[in-house]
Amino acid sequence: MRDKMELTLGPILFEWERSEVLDFYKAALTLPVDTVYIGEVVCVKKRSLTIKDIETIGKDLEQAGKKVVLSTLAIVSNEEELELVRELSKLGFSIEANDASALKIAKDAGRTIFAGPHIKTYNKHDAFFLESIGVKNICLPVELPKESIKDIAQNTNLKYEVFAFGKIPLAFSWRCYTERTYGLSKSECAWHCKDHPEGIDLRADTKENGKKAAPIFTINGTSILSGKNLSLLEFTEDLRDTKVDALRISPQYKDTGEVIKIFRDKINGKINYKDSSERLQALIKKPLTNGYYNDKAGMEFLEINDILNV
Repeated sequence: MRDKMELTLGPILFEWERSEVLDFYKAALTLPVDTVYIGEVVCVKKRSLTIKDIETIGKDLEQAGKKVVLSTLAIVSNEEELELVRELSKLGFSIEANDASALKIAKDAGRTIFAGPHIKTYNKHDAFFLESIGVKNICLPVELPKESIKDIAQNTNLKYEVFAFGKIPLAFSWRCYTERTYGLSKSECAWHCKDHPEGIDLRADTKENGKKAAPIFTINGTSILSGKNLSLLEFTEDLRDTKVDALRISPQYKDTGEVIKIFRDKINGKINYKDSSERLQALIKKPLTNGYYNDKAGMEFLEINDILNV
């Protein structure tokens, strides 16, 4: 059991205006999180921040007592994308690798290496291998059920993090789904993602009780995410006892700070699972999911009472 579970603020997965990103990281200086991830995971063209901006923000966060990690692309397929990883590795911060190329670049640069959720650490043998090449911290894949998380975390000596709130990153492509909705290809990028700071809902062509169906997926540039937000708020004690060191909150276009405060109060024992869940539901006002964690379909949401059969 961990004495103190940390909270981390993941990288921004969507394209926001530059001023919004700067304001977001200014607010992060005082949020009750231990680690802040900065960088670009989805697309090399989605860069509202310059390398100099990232360096300045990182230094400001360190002065505020936060640990800073720079996240890298989930798919590195050309020289432009490789160069972004190299530039980030020169800044002196720890590097979160989401593609195998970043593992090597970060190691060659002498950086502390984190394996992100897109490095598929599906079992303890994968974790042993990553440890052997210098990885210190692993954010486990989003689709792992709790028994797999337990087996990995309790049988290895690395630090482990779990994606605990936000739209679930499910798949990445060399194509751009957002531009395709406008009849364009990735090479014709017109930065339409900036018009969709929460992504584009993808729904089934059906109705539920006479209403438009809930979104199944979210389109975001070259990535597809879940239509619903994942929340593992009810399972913080379970995850702590499993030897998970940190929970990741993925940045939201609105109310990220409030989500973090709810998780922090729950971790610190200030509120129970019922009250914390009610606070979160009142804030989000949309259906949530925790299916993967409970070894069910990813879209499902199981109340803790259903899981405990009480």
